[in-house]
Amino acid sequence: MRLTKLTLHGFKSFADHTEMLFEPGATMIVGPNGCGKSNVSDAVRWVLGEQRARMMRGAKMEEVIFQGSSARRAVNVAEVSLHFDNSDGVLPVAFKEVVITRRLSRSGESDYFLNRVACRLRDIHDLVRGTGLGADSGVVIESKMIDALLSDRPDDRRELFEEAAGVGLYRDRRRSTERRLEETAVDLSRLDDLIEEVQSQVRSLSRQRKKAEKSVELTSRRFAVDVTLAARELESWADELTILHARLEELRDAVPAASEQAESAARERENAQRARAAAEAMRAELARMAQAQREQANQVERELRVAEERQRNAMSRRERADAELQDGEVLGQRVIAEREDAETERLRLQVELSAAVELLTERAAAEEESRRSVSMARQQVDAAEKILRDARDQVRRLELDREGTERELAEVLSRTSVLETEVATLADALQTVARDSDAAAELVEIARVEVARAQGALETARNAAQVARTAEADVRRRLGDADRQRTSMQGKIHGLEALDRDRVGLAPGAASVLRQRESFGSGAVLGPLSDFLSADSDAAILVERYLGATVHAVVVRDREAANAVATWHATAKPGPVLLLPLDAVNDVIVTDAALASRVKAAEPAERWVRALLGQVTPLDGASGFVDARGAIYLPGTESAQGPIQRRAELTMLRDELESLDAERARITIEAQTVSITLQSAEQAVMAAADAATQAMGEVRRAEESRAEVERRSARALREKNDAEQLAGKLAERRATLQARAADDESRAEELRAGLAGHEIVITSARQRLLGSDEMLEAAREGRTVAQVSQAQSQARVQVAQDRATRLVQEQATAAARLETLRRELSQLANADMALAEQIATLTVQLEERQHALSELDTRLIEAEEGLRAADLSLRTGDEALELVRRQAVLMAEELHQTELRHTQLEARRQNIRERLETEWRKPIVELLEGFEPLDLNADALRVENEQLRQQLDQLGPVNPLAVEEHEEEMKRLDFLAAQRNDLAEAKLSLLQAIKEIDATARELFLATFAKVRENFRQIFQTLFGGGECDLRLENPDQPLDCDIEIHASPRGKKTQRIHLLSSGERALVALSLLFGIFLTRPSPFCLLDEVDAPLDDQNVGRYVKMLNQFKERTQFIVITHNPRTTTEAADAVYGVTMQEPGVSSLVSVRLRNRNG
Repeated sequence: MRLTKLTLHGFKSFADHTEMLFEPGATMIVGPNGCGKSNVSDAVRWVLGEQRARMMRGAKMEEVIFQGSSARRAVNVAEVSLHFDNSDGVLPVAFKEVVITRRLSRSGESDYFLNRVACRLRDIHDLVRGTGLGADSGVVIESKMIDALLSDRPDDRRELFEEAAGVGLYRDRRRSTERRLEETAVDLSRLDDLIEEVQSQVRSLSRQRKKAEKSVELTSRRFAVDVTLAARELESWADELTILHARLEELRDAVPAASEQAESAARERENAQRARAAAEAMRAELARMAQAQREQANQVERELRVAEERQRNAMSRRERADAELQDGEVLGQRVIAEREDAETERLRLQVELSAAVELLTERAAAEEESRRSVSMARQQVDAAEKILRDARDQVRRLELDREGTERELAEVLSRTSVLETEVATLADALQTVARDSDAAAELVEIARVEVARAQGALETARNAAQVARTAEADVRRRLGDADRQRTSMQGKIHGLEALDRDRVGLAPGAASVLRQRESFGSGAVLGPLSDFLSADSDAAILVERYLGATVHAVVVRDREAANAVATWHATAKPGPVLLLPLDAVNDVIVTDAALASRVKAAEPAERWVRALLGQVTPLDGASGFVDARGAIYLPGTESAQGPIQRRAELTMLRDELESLDAERARITIEAQTVSITLQSAEQAVMAAADAATQAMGEVRRAEESRAEVERRSARALREKNDAEQLAGKLAERRATLQARAADDESRAEELRAGLAGHEIVITSARQRLLGSDEMLEAAREGRTVAQVSQAQSQARVQVAQDRATRLVQEQATAAARLETLRRELSQLANADMALAEQIATLTVQLEERQHALSELDTRLIEAEEGLRAADLSLRTGDEALELVRRQAVLMAEELHQTELRHTQLEARRQNIRERLETEWRKPIVELLEGFEPLDLNADALRVENEQLRQQLDQLGPVNPLAVEEHEEEMKRLDFLAAQRNDLAEAKLSLLQAIKEIDATARELFLATFAKVRENFRQIFQTLFGGGECDLRLENPDQPLDCDIEIHASPRGKKTQRIHLLSSGERALVALSLLFGIFLTRPSPFCLLDEVDAPLDDQNVGRYVKMLNQFKERTQFIVITHNPRTTTEAADAVYGVTMQEPGVSSLVSVRLRNRNG
């Protein structure tokens, strides 16, 4: 496979149709600057699918279209085609010639063609994959790409390796698989949400289904329990009522006799009560007088005891005061003697203290003088030693600084040379990064706009779906409510129809007449009056209230038919019957206000209805009425529902059922509409979620690309600034170090000369310090002895002073105490005389009180005996009265309870009948007919009945359609679960596919990397004539993702950093790497755009030699300015000129025959 032709039309400066034919070998393209040579390399890159406008040296892709010149108008379409000879079948198509074409119009439409058939860019990439061709491959090598290949960006060199290894296809497959994996994850998440929602509905419907089934079961059981319990209660109450009636008769005769006996016993008790009250009053008065006398005697006795105790205390206190007075006088004499001795001792010790203080002052002054001498000598020694130490330290520091300065100066010179080269390299890198940064920022903004649009659409779709779900739930709820109401109404209608059909509530006599109607002749008995009446519910209530039992009247044809019925009635005795012959009633005029105007009457009973209701007027705003006599009827407790009310209610329920059916049909149509809306909304959500996910992925990739560019830019700028600043600092540092080295050497010599004199001064000062220390030690010992003597004398003086002060205080205290004791003895003598007189008076008073109290106690005993006799008589009367009254109350209470029980049982029987008929919608006779009661006792039945009622109440409202709805939702849940299982299996399959793709790509990449590494070393040795180089993976454990490091050391150099090489050396390293890749997997052709510009003549020779070596297997298209490259390596030469300003044209020269 080889390139045979390149055609251009309207591409950049090639306005006209231009063809370039290529033979095997090397084709050179030469021409002056600005004539459009590099547009050829741009055309090759562009036709192979380049999508970045900056790689086309423009701001937008439309700029590759010819913009016009001073003499020509701009064109609207740019087209470039590459023609390949595919005779060897390298490209997987059944054509010997393959033409790849790209066309771009100013409207922005870009089209690709394969052999002039429209195709996708991806189709072209798949076609040339593995051949070394591609927009990102090494087909086009520009001079600026040498720095890109050897820069800190690992992506560029990784693309070359991946293209050579053929792992690009696997990487694309991995990306495609990852996208499918992300889509599967989104679908799984969406399905999980749907499943969770449906599961919630299933759980709710399951609960509703169980409630419905449970409700039917509980209702059936409760009917059996309720009817069994009611039947047993009715049966037991019938016997009890008979017994209660007999007992009532007995009690009504016995209660009056018991009342008379109670009144007689009450009168006797009142007489005994009055006698006891008089005895009680006498006893109370005597008890009060005795209590008063006793309290007075006790008071006198207490006062006597207090006086005697005070007399004894006074005598004891006087004895203690006499003894204490004698002791105080003796103590005072002893204190006076001790005080005189203490004063004499204090004066003697004061003299000794004065002498000790004078001695201490003299010794302290001598010590201070010695201390000053020692301090002065020590300061002199310290000063001399410090001067010597500082001088030695300065000498050492200067020597070390000089050595460090010399080393640092050598290092500065070396680093300055390296930094100059590095600054130049980083400046070029910054220009490249700046262009990449602008393009990345533009892509990020475009992607963010797309994300915002997609997220807005997703949010709108989600809101619409939520609204649809809410509407669907509301419609389902309303449909369920309507079904429940319809079921309830149908049950009521069936019950009322059964009651009306069986004439439940009709009087027994009228029912018997109707059963015998055939025996009276055809048409004789027409039916009950209620069959011919119909009205609304309010009017029906008024009619039944007014008519009362007349509602059960039987309409007959005439009086003859009435006589026949009467004859039968006299024999059969079925009960009261009211007959209404049609020929016995006169027509009545009915007013609009009459009750008859609100009633619909059917023939032949219409005249009877007007006669009965035509003169009855309902009251305004009330449920009463006024009859023809003017009597006013006001309602009371509501009576049971009659046949007219029942028929009115039945009519109303039928109308409501018809309206409900219409409403249910409308809700059903609305539910279908909402369901369709919900499906559309959910599909819109899924589509919007997919779009949002794809847009976010594009933003993430664009931001990652921009972040990488910004990191490269920041790193390059930071390294350049650091390098420039460091170079300036190194220059300043070099001058400073040179000056410092000379100055340090001069100062060190001066300091060494002065060290000997400082050592002599230190020796003399140390000898003087030794003598001063000995004098200071002797003075310190003398001062210590004097200080101890002074402290001892001062302590003894202080003790003597404290003793004298204490004795003076004790003398004053003793004198005051003696005076107090003398006054107290005088007061105690006076108090003793007064207490003796008081004791004598109190003794006489106590004897008088005790005599009077003895007399009162005797009289009180007599009164209490009279009271006890009255109490006995009263208790006897109370017991008799209580017995008679208890008997009367018990009889009256029993009578009341018996009457109450009789009434309650009658009311209960009626309530049970009415409750059963109302609740179970049948007459009591039909409920009990053929019913088999449960075999349980009454208590168990009541407990179970209450439990069943509570369970039904706890169930709450029941959805009768829950079973059908539950089955539908379960089918939907099973379908969604099956879909989720399929997606989960697909996810596992995709993950396994990614693992297999990674394993295959890793194996191919490592094999290719090893080959490229070996080829790179061989070619490097050839181009540089020696040296070392290597390729290394930054992280061998992750070969598909880690950076690829390039290490190169030309012969005679030890540097390993690529960016420290010269531009020519960097170019040779890049060429070595490219040719190493070509050796591994040669491309059909390679376009070199001025890559030999930085090479000198010697390296150009090596470069040409390498071209000649490789052009046997790879076509080379070389854009160059170097005449040696053109003459020594070219097989054909194209000259690019601009004979017309702004328009490029070709001139070709074929050299193969000449050279060969």
